[in-house]
Amino acid sequence: MERQNKGVKKALIFDPYLDTLGGGERYSLTFALALSYLGYRVDLAWNNEADIQAAQDRFSLDLSQININREAYTLFARKTSLIDRIIFTSSYDLFFWVSDGSLPFLFGKKNLVHFQVPFTRIGGNQFTNALKLLFINRIVYNSEFTRSMIEKSLPRARGFVLYPPVAVDNFLPGKKEKLILSVGRFDSPSHSKRQDILIDAFRVFSSQTKGYRLVLAGGFRGDRQIIDSLKEQAKGLSVEVVPNLGFDKLKSLYARAQFFWHAAGYGADEEKEPEKVEHFGITTAEAMSAGCVPIVIAKGGQKEIVISGSGELVNSPEEMARSTAKIIREKSYARYSQKAVSRSSRFSQDIFIKRVSDLLQ
Repeated sequence: MERQNKGVKKALIFDPYLDTLGGGERYSLTFALALSYLGYRVDLAWNNEADIQAAQDRFSLDLSQININREAYTLFARKTSLIDRIIFTSSYDLFFWVSDGSLPFLFGKKNLVHFQVPFTRIGGNQFTNALKLLFINRIVYNSEFTRSMIEKSLPRARGFVLYPPVAVDNFLPGKKEKLILSVGRFDSPSHSKRQDILIDAFRVFSSQTKGYRLVLAGGFRGDRQIIDSLKEQAKGLSVEVVPNLGFDKLKSLYARAQFFWHAAGYGADEEKEPEKVEHFGITTAEAMSAGCVPIVIAKGGQKEIVISGSGELVNSPEEMARSTAKIIREKSYARYSQKAVSRSSRFSQDIFIKRVSDLLQ
């Protein structure tokens, strides 16, 4: 996509989690890229160029036109004078702020606050939040699910759902094997991906359907006991637990897998504990773009990705096993797979950038 040149406007982005390199950070940086395409000069409130270079490599994004602004990071990452913040930000045409569960005072010409997590309670008192909302043009959500949770606390907010950008062009169907894949952090800091439930489901599935194997892949930086426990649970089954797999190998697994399983949110009450379910489900959309048929727990944002015919929403490991076996038995895999690929295109980076343009109208 070519950059537009309609006069230079200034935009500032503050995401306090940029060094974690998760899906939320891909979201923020692609938002920055979209603004650059739309003619903005974009500053990132950050203090470490190495983090941005790592993100550029991790997400395959060209961030060469994005500027690091250390002064902005100092102002917003710490408690600083409100007057200093007003003076600093008043020159920006757009301010995009990633929320930590509270609302900020923002003083750009146009102010956007993004919620990635469906918090059940927004920090601050009701009067102060109402005052802050006077300066916020839009609240941006990563899913309708997140929106439904946040707007219980902020019913008067002007909301806009902007689904995360998924690198669907990076994942293509290959020669499919009798392989079921799951991708998700083994030590997710926000919500467990419940790989243990997938092993339970595979135990049921493999007792009825032979020849398949399950691969559990994902990032891992924590206690090795998590990995060891999953391996112990999977003893005697055709299950591989593969932490910190390189991108090319992960891409190959997506291409070869017939099915994609995901169990985040299993056992959680999404009304009372929305932070424990999948807020959107980027890996589900990635898998679908590679022709994997998703069989996922019907909680949170997953219900917005997987629609009728593109996969199955299930409520238990037993149902996950049965739904997968049924698709195999009825030889309907190809039809599901084609619908999954088509559905995934709705979450592409190009669609994301177009939606950013709509947001700014």
